[in-house]
Amino acid sequence: MPQGPRDIPEKVGVVDCFRRSEEIPALAEEAAAIGAKVLWMQLGVTSGEARRQAEAAGLEVVEDRCMKIEHGRLFGGLGWAGVNTGVISAHRQSR
Repeated sequence: MPQGPRDIPEKVGVVDCFRRSEEIPALAEEAAAIGAKVLWMQLGVTSGEARRQAEAAGLEVVEDRCMKIEHGRLFGGLGWAGVNTGVISAHRQSR
């Protein structure tokens, strides 16, 4: 029998969304229903509707950001993470 997000036995802190923007409102609704604290939309993913839903339910919302890049930017871990370019960016450098 398939399990859904409400069958997760532990509390969920972050729902990290790697989906098309039009699919995010449904995920925001599920994130609120399971008591998640953060709705995180990866690079290129934004949804005003999902933001409004999540914030109304008390979630923090992050849009159009990569968790790995942000972690490295905030905690200085880009070098060990394999991104040793000296530039903190989600975009490739022009040559």
